[in-house]
Amino acid sequence: MSFAVSRSLLKIAGLVLCAGSVALPASAQFAFGGDAPIEVDADRIEYEGGVAVLTGQVQIVQSDARILADQVSLYRAQLEDGQLGDVTKIEALGNFYYITPLEKVRGDSGVYEQTLGRITVTGDVILEDSNGSIGTGHSLVYNVNSKEAVLQSDCQGRKCPDRVKLLIDNNNR
Repeated sequence: MSFAVSRSLLKIAGLVLCAGSVALPASAQFAFGGDAPIEVDADRIEYEGGVAVLTGQVQIVQSDARILADQVSLYRAQLEDGQLGDVTKIEALGNFYYITPLEKVRGDSGVYEQTLGRITVTGDVILEDSNGSIGTGHSLVYNVNSKEAVLQSDCQGRKCPDRVKLLIDNNNR
């Protein structure tokens, strides 16, 4: 089961079901990426080539976006002159959180792929927006370019206890 989340459509609660999925354009404000500096804080950092492995209460901040996890691997591009370039991928494992002023996402792990413009969160995902609306599922895929989010479950059907769930808070506008 999957659905995409749109803040404006959450208020209207216009859900369109199609083959076990709900598809809505998203207006979430996931903000990682761009040219702002990335600040990294961890108990331990190990470098191996273009990969930095951070462990122990890792926090990564860029502008007003923050990633928290037990362990994070930062992948940097290898430039032609042998220097390291921008961060191209972030893999976070254990107690993953992605926090912006407008959204909070929690899961067991998360991957940010800069070249694809995609954030993927897996394992007991909880997505909460600033209006108090909450979505839960097994995985979340967010396209930072198209602003489309898809929350999915591992099972389908009304009798499945772990279907995608959405709580729309109509009182907090």
